[in-house]
Amino acid sequence: MNATQQEFKATGAGASQCDKILARLKETPGEWVPMPELYRVSGAMAVHSRIADLRGLGFTIGHRNERREGSRATHSFYRLEYEEAP
Repeated sequence: MNATQQEFKATGAGASQCDKILARLKETPGEWVPMPELYRVSGAMAVHSRIADLRGLGFTIGHRNERREGSRATHSFYRLEYEEAP
């Protein structure tokens, strides 16, 4: 059975993926953090879904994509722009 972020947190098993992503974004507020780094600190395969969860809790998190010249790959970055008390 897969638990939601809220159910996981309620078990006391540790910090959720959302908690880990938010903690990393809070380390450098206003600075862009690459998506692979958020994956590494949280273990979240779907970082964008965890970001959506955090936005749903009232956090304003910016997103931008960057494509480097000569590359077809798109790189995603996120930053904490405004924190509302949940």
